[in-house]
Formats: sequence, structure tokens, C-alpha cells
Amino acid sequence: MAVRKRPLSSRSVQKLAERERTVGLDPDDPAAQWLQEHDPPPAVEPPKAARKSKTLHRWRQRHQAR
Repeated sequence: MAVRKRPLSSRSVQKLAERERTVGLDPDDPAAQWLQEHDPPPAVEPPKAARKSKTLHRWRQRHQAR
């Protein structure tokens, strides 16, 4: 019986990509320098929960006043 692997979460994929970028690269290696220049780390987006909770709080306050 084969055991199925769980799908990777987006956080797991980000950690894996970061680990692959940093592991085994010699800073003096020309390929590592090229990769650092041409493949910058992805920009971090603000968490959705912070925006969502504020909006949700305002919506609840408006609808409870009625």
C-alpha cells in the first residue's frame, strides 16, 4: 500500500526555496554571484489577517448598530 504525501503549503514552499538558495553556495563562486544578482528573494506581502480583522471589526460594528 502506497502512502500519499501531503501537499506542500505555501509557507513550506517558501522555506524550501530559501533553503535551496542559501545551501551550498560559495560567495566567491561566479554562479552564486550571478544567481544573487538575477534572482532576488521574493518580496514579502503583509499578512492578510491584519487587514481582514480590521475590516471585519468595522463591518460588525456597523451592522450591530442597526
